[in-house]
Amino acid sequence: MKITGCAVDDLTDWPSADVLITNRSSKESNYIVSVEFVDESGKRLGDALAASNNVAAGQKVETTAQSLDKVTVTVECRVTEVTRYAS
Repeated sequence: MKITGCAVDDLTDWPSADVLITNRSSKESNYIVSVEFVDESGKRLGDALAASNNVAAGQKVETTAQSLDKVTVTVECRVTEVTRYAS
């Protein structure tokens, strides 16, 4: 899993992370990716989930993890957990 974008929406103040999921297994799989949003000191400001189903073996999929926690500072996005299971 790779974070390819991390931002706070100017209108809603909601942070989001663009997540690139790569299925490196030999089977079609479903993914759930947990992302946390932290400030420059490392303090956790919120979290969100990104998911994608039926990702073919070797396939790459882009998805977004969107938080509903209002944030008014610059954030860093971190993947905290990945769950994969066969489709």
